[in-house]
Amino acid sequence: MKMNFLIAICIMAVFEACTASNPVQKSWSVKEVQQWYNKDSVKTNSVLYRGTDNSSHHFLSQFIDKWVFLTINKNELSLPEVKPYKVDSAVKLGYYYVDPNNHFVKIREFN
Repeated sequence: MKMNFLIAICIMAVFEACTASNPVQKSWSVKEVQQWYNKDSVKTNSVLYRGTDNSSHHFLSQFIDKWVFLTINKNELSLPEVKPYKVDSAVKLGYYYVDPNNHFVKIREFN
């Protein structure tokens, strides 16, 4: 019984260490996205616009081997072409790629 308790404590400690070292940012400012993109743009495959809901614009970028979900408040960023944000497995991943350094303008379609 004591051994199971120690194993459970070790597993929880390892899990906590893994999640604490890689926190997920809930909301980004335009400036934060631009800084992140400029710092890591060589390693990223651009920024994909995923759609807009009632409060936020949603973007996605692949950074080396992990996905980065970027959420920006609607009142901070105005997009000329707004599409609905849907979280459904039948919906495609996003609509089009944007350039964060040029006011998030559309640069190409997502196939």
